Order: sequence, then structure tokens, then C-alpha cells
Amino acid sequence: MRLTHAPAPVTLAYMLIDMHTHTSVYSTDSNLLPHEALARAAERGIDGVILTEHDVVWAAERAARLAEQVGIVVLPGVEVTTELGHVLVYGLASLVPRITDAKRLRALCDEHNALMYLAHPARDPGLRVPRAAMELFDGVEGLNGCDGPLQNQSASSRGRNRPLPPIGGSDSHALHEVGTAATEFEADIRSVDDLMKALRSGDYRPSALSY
Repeated sequence: MRLTHAPAPVTLAYMLIDMHTHTSVYSTDSNLLPHEALARAAERGIDGVILTEHDVVWAAERAARLAEQVGIVVLPGVEVTTELGHVLVYGLASLVPRITDAKRLRALCDEHNALMYLAHPARDPGLRVPRAAMELFDGVEGLNGCDGPLQNQSASSRGRNRPLPPIGGSDSHALHEVGTAATEFEADIRSVDDLMKALRSGDYRPSALSY
């Protein structure tokens, strides 16, 4: 009798990436040293961190050195200040000249195949992004570790009709905020190219982490 064996099950890669982190190196409102932030993220089960300083992009080489030293994935992003609020951008190697106009930022992102997500869209009650302007964004930050449940619920609802699902991040500026929220990917992310491919796939979801 000929024996047959069922194929081995396919195991999907599973990674938790904090998409929104600030350090004291480039963000004046943060008191987090890079190594301290990354070490705490690793302790809390985070597989990777995107450094999203205010209006400054980390050099990829410097982020790679941090990754080697700490042992988790570290990639550069940026949080850009615009007239429509803060915007998380992934896929840009630099932000020169500084851009504060959302339409100009969209043009730059299109030129470099980058993606932009409206950050914590429900935090400022006085800031209302017009419906037409929402078309500038690829998605929203639907889960922010520094926002409350009602704010996150409102933010996530804005992301449901976007081309890409909402993301999650801690928005950490202090040690106790690290690892409070992240994005769960069904992909192995080791580079900015991997991140961009995973974001465009839509196979991810915001994840609230409690400790």
C-alpha cells in the first residue's frame, strides 16, 4: 500500500509593529532615549518599531544600527505637521524641504511611492478634516496608545471606508507609553520595502496591548 502524507500547514509570519514612536533625538516633546524605548518595546513583545519623529526622518543606516544593537526591527518613518493635522508617512527617505501643506505632501508621497495616514484624527475636537481632503490620505491611525477609547473608536470608524485598513501605534513619548498599541501584520517585515508591501496588501489590523 502506498502511503501519502498531507502537506505541512503553511504558517503565516506574525509580527507586531509599533507604527508611531518618538524619541528625544528629534522630537522635543519626547523624553525617550532610543535604546530605552526600543528595549522596552522588545520587553513587551513588540517585534518592530517605526521611528516617526516630528518632521524629521531618521537615516536608514542609523536605524539599522539601532536594530542590530537592540535585536528588533527598527525602521524610519515620519510624523509631518500639516494644516490638516499630523500625518504619519512611510516610505520617504527624507523630508526636504519641510512641507506643511497636505496637498504638497501627497504629491511628494506619490513621487516616491510613499503612504500617508492621518494620525490620531479624533484627538483635536477643533480640527475637522473636510470629507474631500480625506481623499489625500491612504488611511488613518485607528488606534493610538495615548488616546482614550472614545477617541480611538471615532478614529477607527473614519478608517473603515479608506482604501487601506487603519493602523495602530503607541505614539509613545515616555517610557510608560511604549508598547501600548501596535499593528499586527501577517508578514515578515525586515525592511522599508517589506513594510510598504505589507501595508499595500491590507493584511494587517490595529492591536491594543495591555500590561
